Amino acid sequence: MHQNKHRKKSNLLIPTIVLFILIFLVGLEVYLLFFQNHTSPTKSTNESTSKTTQSSAILTKDAQQAENFNQEVRPDSDLAKGIDQKLTENQFVGSALVIHNGQIILQKGFGDANIAKKLPNTYQSNFQIGSIQKGMTAVLILQQVQAGKLSLDDTLDKFYPDIADSFKITIRQLLSMCSGLYQKEQPKVRMSDDEFLRFSISNAAMGIYGKYKYEAVNYRILAGILEKLTNISYRTLFEQTFIKNLQLRNTFFYDDFLNSLNRTYAYKKPDETGVTSEISDDPLLFDQEVGTGNIGMSVGDLYLFYSNLLEGTFIDQKTIDQLWTSDTLKKYMGGIYNYPNYIKGHGAEEGFESTAMISKDRKNAVILLSNQPSKGKNQGELASTSFNLLGPYN
Repeated sequence: MHQNKHRKKSNLLIPTIVLFILIFLVGLEVYLLFFQNHTSPTKSTNESTSKTTQSSAILTKDAQQAENFNQEVRPDSDLAKGIDQKLTENQFVGSALVIHNGQIILQKGFGDANIAKKLPNTYQSNFQIGSIQKGMTAVLILQQVQAGKLSLDDTLDKFYPDIADSFKITIRQLLSMCSGLYQKEQPKVRMSDDEFLRFSISNAAMGIYGKYKYEAVNYRILAGILEKLTNISYRTLFEQTFIKNLQLRNTFFYDDFLNSLNRTYAYKKPDETGVTSEISDDPLLFDQEVGTGNIGMSVGDLYLFYSNLLEGTFIDQKTIDQLWTSDTLKKYMGGIYNYPNYIKGHGAEEGFESTAMISKDRKNAVILLSNQPSKGKNQGELASTSFNLLGPYN
């Protein structure tokens, strides 16, 4: 009987010891976790601060490094302070980027992105760039030329034989707005991108062949040609070529722009008392700008597009030379105005306006994106005056 009792106690002892060991280990782990997370905040905070400091330390003012556009740059030179003052005096509302001798000397916001919520414009603010997008559509076309799938002298009947006089309209004429085409009717309801392209192309009509006339239908047709050549939607092609390859953080199609974190709201020019009013979003209007003007960007993202274009990232110099000939100097070609030493892009729609002037050596640039017309000088004058302070370009 005594041996049975002893055996029972022995059998209970082992599980009890194991249980105590498990409780001890669990308790130790909880204690260590508590100690690390709650009794050493100084070490954790210092490590986090150190990482932040290291991350910030890599940012410089070198305009050829994409990460450097992820910061505000306030004026610290007389040149930058002078341009900043000029923009302020003329009540510029938007974001400005100024590059001088390859260095970012100004990158900041002016005025409000959202007046009702008192949200200011910043270097990250996102604006509709309007017709500047046509330059990106042109680059996508030139990539097909470089790949040998298209020639600037190909005629439109190769793709859309039902368009009036398509047999004599060349790709070059579409790019230079000299096709003579216009769109005789605009849709009254919202459509998908593909539906709108079909509608636009079916409503293309001939005006005066060969005469320059700024008509968006030229670039809508080019967007359609891109889809025929690549079997990829224009949107996907754009996203892959520009947003993904350049890792653009503040570039969105209009439907995404409306819900983007840094979006801006457009306003009318202030009256004499300084009162302005908001311009309502118009998705129907911007839905009709496939390939021609339904993209929102920040100043840094837009510069990265132009810089990579001039560097030869998208297309080589031989292909560019096919487009920008001596005949196109100081004229519109491929969504860009081409001058001997610099290029210029411009877009305006529904209160938004964008102006970009970049030297061909990429050393100097002025980019102004706005969501309200300036009360002083117009944006073109402000951009041109500021750009001319950077170097002798006239």
